[in-house]
Amino acid sequence: MFSLTVPNMATKITKTIFRDREVDEDRFAIVKYGVEIFLVNVTKGIIVYLAAALLGMLWQTLVVHLSYLLIRRHSFGLHAKTSLGCTITSVVMFVILPYFVKEVQLSEWMIVLISGLILLNIAIFAPSDTENMPLFNAQKRHVLRRKSIFDALVVVAIALLVPYGDIKVLLLCGGIIQAITIHPWTYYLLKRRYNNYENA
Repeated sequence: MFSLTVPNMATKITKTIFRDREVDEDRFAIVKYGVEIFLVNVTKGIIVYLAAALLGMLWQTLVVHLSYLLIRRHSFGLHAKTSLGCTITSVVMFVILPYFVKEVQLSEWMIVLISGLILLNIAIFAPSDTENMPLFNAQKRHVLRRKSIFDALVVVAIALLVPYGDIKVLLLCGGIIQAITIHPWTYYLLKRRYNNYENA
């Protein structure tokens, strides 16, 4: 039902956007696609944070989500193949997983070790492209890698400096999730093509 209503809503919104203007089919289709993505992401966000609210996990979900997004914005990584799959995966990553790790207590050396593993993975594997968005430009990949390392350093630094153990764990949880989404083993296990710029 959801997959049927989003395109209809996107069509109506796009028609409203171009209400007073003539527009060709290609331009209309591009804008409609953008509106669909926006509607899907808003709906997904509502579902994730509604689930978090029901479990009393709002701020914990937000911490993990922000940590993940900060690193992901330049390192990219795998996407689910369907909107439903993305929604389910998001609930698992940002609500269910934090629910089980929120009480975990890590020693200082464990925090340093996990931080090092996150940084190492980002430094080696970021940015990680997909079949739909291969990163052909070598210079752009180099710039994105440097930005990804900086983003990961910010998350790790906050995790090391913040005095609250539960926040440390949640920040590192977001970093680990993103490190997993760019790792070639994850691509292999999910039967997805890796380094798509080499194979396109």
